[in-house]
Amino acid sequence: MKRLILSSDNENRQFAFVKGNRPTNAKTVRAKEKSMQEHGQLSPITVVKGEDVCKMNGCLVDLQGHDIPNEQAERYYAVVDGQHRVVAWVNLGKNLDDLVICEALNAEMEIAALIAEMNICTTSWKGTDYMAAPAMALAAKNEVFDFAVELQGKGFPLATISLWCTGANSLKPKDLVASVKSKVLPRAFEDAGWFYRSVKWYEAASERIPNAFLAKKYLITFLIKKFNHAEDPMLFSSQMEEKLRSLTEEQVKEIMNPKTEEDVSREQATYDTLEKYLG
Repeated sequence: MKRLILSSDNENRQFAFVKGNRPTNAKTVRAKEKSMQEHGQLSPITVVKGEDVCKMNGCLVDLQGHDIPNEQAERYYAVVDGQHRVVAWVNLGKNLDDLVICEALNAEMEIAALIAEMNICTTSWKGTDYMAAPAMALAAKNEVFDFAVELQGKGFPLATISLWCTGANSLKPKDLVASVKSKVLPRAFEDAGWFYRSVKWYEAASERIPNAFLAKKYLITFLIKKFNHAEDPMLFSSQMEEKLRSLTEEQVKEIMNPKTEEDVSREQATYDTLEKYLG
């Protein structure tokens, strides 16, 4: 057997995450906090050098999710396994320099595939977790996909991301995974026509409505239906922006918690309230 020999690291690098990797889960972080508070760190954090991520067309973000310029990548270790433990350690107020790290053993493996394999070995990926594949494997940038990654980071499920980005249920996990090998985005991201409208609706809506509600299907499904039946789609789009920005606090509260009547589901009541204020 081979024994891992530990030694002190004197590179003074900070921790970073790989942009597009699945977001940390608050419940899992709390569980890690409890464990690390009682038992300390039980296994090393697996990292790769930040500049190696950039060489493979990946990007880094700091622990708060802010972009790190590629030219600063050499100052960081990118966490490929152990994001929840790192966040838990920070939440406990402990010194990150005290964490034990190890570099990934397969140095030739692409970062995207490495992260996927390490996560699949622990907790199976689902939904938006597969967004990490093209986010880390593709050289060419795509504004529709960038919008999808932004929504992923805010906790939107893949089905809702698909509606906001493409206007249809066109994003599938298998297509995202396939892009790791093909280095080509799924076809759903090729047409930016819908994105140019929906991103404006999203920006207008997010000024008034919390992301917790926008991550649900109600508003975007309502907008898609109204747009598809509009006599003048361009006029509809601009008017909808104005209506979304004009929503009052009371109207938003009613949309998020609609009054229900007998024989009317909460879902239908939500759509009825959206029609009342945005129709």
